[in-house]
Amino acid sequence: MSLAAPRRTITLAAVFCLVGILVAELALSIRQQSQTSDEGIHLLAGYGYWLRRDFGVNPEHPPLGKWVASLPLLILKPALPIPRTPWVGFMDGSQFLQADDADGLLFASRMAASLFTILLALLIFEAAHQMFGPGPAFLSLTLLIFEPNLLAHGALVTTDMALTCSMFAAVYSFYRYTRQPTPLRLAGAGFATGMTLAAKHSGVLIIPILFALALVEWWFWWRARRAGAEAPSEKPEGLLRHAARLALAVFAVVLISGGVLWGF
Repeated sequence: MSLAAPRRTITLAAVFCLVGILVAELALSIRQQSQTSDEGIHLLAGYGYWLRRDFGVNPEHPPLGKWVASLPLLILKPALPIPRTPWVGFMDGSQFLQADDADGLLFASRMAASLFTILLALLIFEAAHQMFGPGPAFLSLTLLIFEPNLLAHGALVTTDMALTCSMFAAVYSFYRYTRQPTPLRLAGAGFATGMTLAAKHSGVLIIPILFALALVEWWFWWRARRAGAEAPSEKPEGLLRHAARLALAVFAVVLISGGVLWGF
């Protein structure tokens, strides 16, 4: 038997243990935090999206995080207030929770919202492992699971962790595409970018970020070609062609992400 299989098993077990610590931290922190001002209206909105397809509640935030956080409510089935115009927002959200088992609803919804934090931890480990190897990957994961800001916000029913997770996924998926351009990886980058747009309106910043990353990628590619053996024969057409390919890739990602956002 090769050493690869036992090493892979040990790696997976270590990642599982570290992620388990993160889950325990988030679960234990939920009972220590009172309801924040945003959580009630986010849950009321997400629950209404599922049951009534009413997107007029809390339109100042896209639906992704609210949808995921309100999934447990489909099982717990709290009473959904009769819609009225206009919704008072924070007051209606607070009354929605207090009319039922507020602690139970918050705990279940916060654990559902924690999925973004857990997925972010796995993505960071995978990205660091691919870029730098197992040592830096475990260091990155360890720093993340004990990071105070992440522990403070990682289990709240807000849009912050949904945006953080999806934006990191978009950047990492675009990195993977530049390393090995394939239609599937391009589609994955577009899907992750669309999820970023569906997580929070400020997620639109991912588009200039991707353009900037494409420019940096082209710059390093040009420097590598210049320092390589093919530098004397490199023509401007080749540089422009590579720049055009990266620009078209970003444009395709934006188009795909627009379709994903439209679907939401």
